Amino acid sequence: MMNAEFNIELYKLIADWNPMKFEDASMGDQEVYDCMDIIHQTDDRDETVKRIQHVYHFSFDQYIPAEEIHLLLDRVATLNMQCKL
Repeated sequence: MMNAEFNIELYKLIADWNPMKFEDASMGDQEVYDCMDIIHQTDDRDETVKRIQHVYHFSFDQYIPAEEIHLLLDRVATLNMQCKL
């Protein structure tokens, strides 16, 4: 079960990821929240990757490589384990 600590750290992790390389990372806040929602709702990793790609494609007409998202999801999994301790 993901908890409040996890949600706070997940927000920071995705905001810091900043795949659009915005100088002001808050410009991607809505996408961060969308990604958080996807991560919470989607169990299938490949589906999660596709849905995150869609978020950034829809918002910025940019394609995020699957490999980059897989690296992010690896960090999310590690974070989830740390927050369960």
